[in-house]
Parts: sequence; structure tokens; C-alpha cells
Amino acid sequence: MTPTAKRAHTVARDLLSLTRSGEADRLATALVSIASSSTRRGPALDDVVGRLVDTFSLAAKDRRRSLRIGEPFTLRLRDHAGMTVRPDRLDPGVAAIVRAIAASVRDDRDTCADQIGQACENADLDQRIRVLAHCVFWTAHLLSTDTTAYPPVLSCLKASPGNSP
Repeated sequence: MTPTAKRAHTVARDLLSLTRSGEADRLATALVSIASSSTRRGPALDDVVGRLVDTFSLAAKDRRRSLRIGEPFTLRLRDHAGMTVRPDRLDPGVAAIVRAIAASVRDDRDTCADQIGQACENADLDQRIRVLAHCVFWTAHLLSTDTTAYPPVLSCLKASPGNSP
């Protein structure tokens, strides 16, 4: 594993740990720090998001395998009120992460990387934070849910009024 990949792995693991422990203030600080970081001291946002997408994908594949599910991989998207959301109604960065997860589960590395790039590059700070927060939230939720729950249900965090589903 390259030094950059190791740092991204460590940061992703730390974010998941903060999420599971309920340390909201420390998690918020870490999300902002990672989303706004452009220094060489920390991993790039796309590396951390990529690690979280990989973790989600591996957990979803393991769950499908253990449950012997042979049908195509599906995700269910819900808004903050529990209503079904179409991916095209999501914030563009969050929609790109949904597509990245689906591509990763299909082992389509090129599409996954392209979608992560779309979600993270040339985005304003709010969008970068939203993308990272969704990745952390979804991955932590999948890892902590009943291992017989399938397909994964992704709850979308409340968006700004202009981006409401």
C-alpha cells in the first residue's frame, strides 16, 4: 500500500470510528478539515472518499455472498423523511458517489474513479463536505446494520433548500 493509500485508509477508519462513537463535534471538525485540505500532510479528499466507497463495496459484496443473493446489486435511496429518492434528484456530488458505489460493486474501477473525481474535483467546500459526510454515514450505517439486511438503504442527509429532492 502506498503512503497516500495508507493515510487515506487511516483517515477513513478514523472517520468511521468517530461516527460509531457518536463524537459529533470531532467528526464535524474532521470532515471540514479533510474536505478543505489541499496540503501534502493529509490525504486528498478523493483518496479518502475512494477508501470509503471501497469499504462500502466490500461490505455489500460480502453481504450478498453470505446471503447467496444472485440478483443484480441494488441500492435504495431515502431522503431525511424516509421517502424514496431518485438519484437524479440528489446533489450532483452525492449522486456521483451513489454511481461510484454501484460501479465499485460491479468491479468497474474506471467508472468508479471517474464518479469519485466528479464528486470531489472542482466542487465548492459545502459540496465536498456533503460528499464526504454521505460516504462516512452510509459506510458506517452499512457496517453497523444487521448482516441479513439487503439491499442497502442509503439515507440522504437533508440538503440545502435549492437541492431538496
